Amino acid sequence: MHIYKPASLLIGLFLLLSGCADQNQQVTETFTQRFDALRPQYAPDLSLNLLSAELKKEDGGWVLKGETTVPDAAQRVQALADSLLGEGQYRNEFTRLPDPALGDSCYGLVRTSVIPLRGEPRHSAEQVDQNIMGRVLTLHKRNDRGWYLVQTDYGYLGWVIGGTFVRTDRAGVDAWEKASRVRVTALAPMIRTHPDDQSEPVCDVVLNALLKLEGKRGEWLEVSTPDGRSGFLKAADAVGADAYAVPPQAEALIATARSMMGIPYLWGGNSSKASDCSGFTQTVFKAHGIDILRDARQQARAGEAVVPDENFSNIRPGDLFFFGSGGRITHVGMSLGGARFIHQSGDVRINSLDPAAADFSPYRKRTFMQVQRVVQ
Repeated sequence: MHIYKPASLLIGLFLLLSGCADQNQQVTETFTQRFDALRPQYAPDLSLNLLSAELKKEDGGWVLKGETTVPDAAQRVQALADSLLGEGQYRNEFTRLPDPALGDSCYGLVRTSVIPLRGEPRHSAEQVDQNIMGRVLTLHKRNDRGWYLVQTDYGYLGWVIGGTFVRTDRAGVDAWEKASRVRVTALAPMIRTHPDDQSEPVCDVVLNALLKLEGKRGEWLEVSTPDGRSGFLKAADAVGADAYAVPPQAEALIATARSMMGIPYLWGGNSSKASDCSGFTQTVFKAHGIDILRDARQQARAGEAVVPDENFSNIRPGDLFFFGSGGRITHVGMSLGGARFIHQSGDVRINSLDPAAADFSPYRKRTFMQVQRVVQ
């Protein structure tokens, strides 16, 4: 009879544990590789879709963790884990957002003129976007410091601090959207306590903000904000919420763009107070009922491509110019017709791609990439 020595027992145990560890690592690595392969299918743009997942051994058992804003992705990720471990052989902590902990109140109505959306849940984090009064946010989750991961009506993701919006449910959103509302058409007017330019302000608003219409008094509109503050706004500074020209006129787009001349640059800015390049174009188009995505690289997929001739004579007012390098789009502007364009570059200004023009920009000429026509 062979008698194992203590050293032999230790070696055997070591080999057994090593084999288990290698097997566990192989499962984890296989899951990661397959997940990385499927993620572009469900979340090709992480500024618009959230999808994260990991499968690992924890406290002696397997656990699937992660979250997504894409409904179909949750089922696909779970099926992937099932294929590796078997159905029910792991603890499923994968969350389909909005987080069920939010209950029915998973919407927000922006209550101040402009709020920042940040890349991480802290005030010092990068501002990735802004949203404006009266717009609807989808709330995806809340952390323990009062920050919410939200998604705008055009799909952009970011973190906002609680208190910048009125939290509500679907019924609250429906009531807001069905109410008689006006849309602000001036760049930065004030709501005042009385129908008088000298009366105390209630708050400021910006271009494209939405307000509830309560009544009219002479040349003033009585309005209320999403959080119930009421006051008066000049009737000349607003129109009905859905009062857009059909079809949109390129001349009107240009007039709105020109009205923002000199507005300062702000990274992540997306209002008539301050903007970045794509925030500027999105704001202008939104003022005429045209929804385009947030970033320049996303806007470059809007409408139809137009190949400019040598003199840009086939380029219409309102066409979008895109710029960048190495195949990567980093800047956008709007044609005034031909080679001249208006864009946000330090402030809203006009330049030309025509070398003979006084406002010619050699840098923009060198980095010019393509034209997209959004308004036909």
